Amino acid sequence: MADTLPLAYIPLFLHCVIGLVAAQVAHRKGYDLGLWLVWGMVGGTVALLDAWRRPRQLPLP
Repeated sequence: MADTLPLAYIPLFLHCVIGLVAAQVAHRKGYDLGLWLVWGMVGGTVALLDAWRRPRQLPLP
């Protein structure tokens, strides 16, 4: 059982990496990085798809 424990962490690690990528994509489009870090860690793949689909925000004058 102890030999398989690290193997169980691989999906969790990948989920968090995908969340970090989602936060970076959203931040480059002009969205709040802190909010997207939280959303990325919770949402993972869904957050990445959401970040890709969002339009780029226009800068405030």
